[in-house]
Amino acid sequence: MTKNTRFIFATLSALLILILTAVPIYAQNPTPTPAPAGPTLKSLRSRNLLVCGINQDQIGLGYLDPNSGDVVGLQVDLCRALAAAIFGDAAAVEFPPYSTTDAAVAALKSGAADLIIQNTPWTLTADTSGFEFGPPIFYSGEGIMVRADGGAKTWTDLNRKAVCVVKNSIAEAQIVKYAAEQKTTIQLISPAFDTLQDAWQALRDGRCDALSAERLQLLILRKRASDSQSYFVWDGPNDVYTHEPYAPMLRNDDEQWANIVRWTMLGLVKAEQLGITSETVDSLLRQVDPKTNTPEPDADYIARVGAERAHFLDPLLGLGSSLGIAPDFMRPAIIAVGNYGEIYARHFGANADLPLARGLNNLASKDGLMYAPDWR
Repeated sequence: MTKNTRFIFATLSALLILILTAVPIYAQNPTPTPAPAGPTLKSLRSRNLLVCGINQDQIGLGYLDPNSGDVVGLQVDLCRALAAAIFGDAAAVEFPPYSTTDAAVAALKSGAADLIIQNTPWTLTADTSGFEFGPPIFYSGEGIMVRADGGAKTWTDLNRKAVCVVKNSIAEAQIVKYAAEQKTTIQLISPAFDTLQDAWQALRDGRCDALSAERLQLLILRKRASDSQSYFVWDGPNDVYTHEPYAPMLRNDDEQWANIVRWTMLGLVKAEQLGITSETVDSLLRQVDPKTNTPEPDADYIARVGAERAHFLDPLLGLGSSLGIAPDFMRPAIIAVGNYGEIYARHFGANADLPLARGLNNLASKDGLMYAPDWR
């Protein structure tokens, strides 16, 4: 063996040893020291309570259940997941009854609320007005409602028809332009109506042929009507003509808090991607040998559940310390409310008060827009 050959052999051997030992060394590192608490996390821990502004009159998203007296909905469960991630207690959250979005925003500005999760779309203007947004948690947009018997079912059918909209609404600003792109001419009832209820009554009275507003609000109006079968909300893939992603809204003054909110919301989506549910989470935790009372070795645990699930659920391998919270912060969140798919099914599934196909709110692997970055 020549000198050069021996050198190359020794170098390759050293590299091989490094590669073979890198993963075990990383896996066996002790849990990192949690990042120091920023101002919002300190405030939360001092009162052991999260204050979350939600809708309380939007079926499916957030509403006061007249039967139980509790607020329920997708927004409510997202706030409970966040409380569980921070405190390990999904009940450590308060939902003040803000009467309007403006009231909720004022509470957020003053510090009386920690975040808002409402049907307020993420826009450039809002994002540059002293606020920050987390990832979208519900995709919606403006839709069309007509009378079921003889009403327009397509944009072509809507040509030269009268449409009711609410004053200063997204529908008022966008529908004529979009209709023109569909080679359709529509007539807006003028003046526009002051409230959605007024516009809805005008459709019922026959003063217009269609009503345009945020699609979920149209579905809620229809559901609450005693003659709900008399009305139809367009449900085709292109019948929502604007893009309105609803996302958590918070003050733009605490990067740590923004990251906690962001990664908890993403974690609910990632859990669905990884097949982690409220029912399967226990089977994916590190096991303990009942005979020796020793925990499953890192290598065996990772081999059984996969590295991402281990980083997601395990108190030794979890990644939450960099956020200043528990390494396995998503574990209590998933146990409390389930993953995003479970939450959606609870409030918009076939047996929910307002059934709604997932559509854009499905995982990207199922032709939706929901996905989360790698958990590493």
